[in-house]
Amino acid sequence: MKLIQSGAVQLDADVCNNIDPPARGCHAGPGAHVVIPADWQARILAGQQVPGCSYYSLDGTDSLLVGNNAIAQLAIPAIVNGLSAPLKAQVALLQTKLASAINVAALL
Repeated sequence: MKLIQSGAVQLDADVCNNIDPPARGCHAGPGAHVVIPADWQARILAGQQVPGCSYYSLDGTDSLLVGNNAIAQLAIPAIVNGLSAPLKAQVALLQTKLASAINVAALL
């Protein structure tokens, strides 16, 4: 995983969510109960926070944590070519940000 500390924009998160789609459910801890709404995907795409789902979003500032799967998918031309034009145009900018991003494993 890599952390873009600053300079991330919503379009970066949108690229990641398209190549590594949101998933319903996550580990909520012992005894935790998270109600996941039926329209969870629509809410994520609208930029809303949805507890209990795994997806890419800005942290309220301009930083973004990008998972290894999304990073790997960005290196596959067929995946990138399948994106819409605005997302495809953002890929090069996102890759530049990831090149100088912090490796999260180094922080642990």
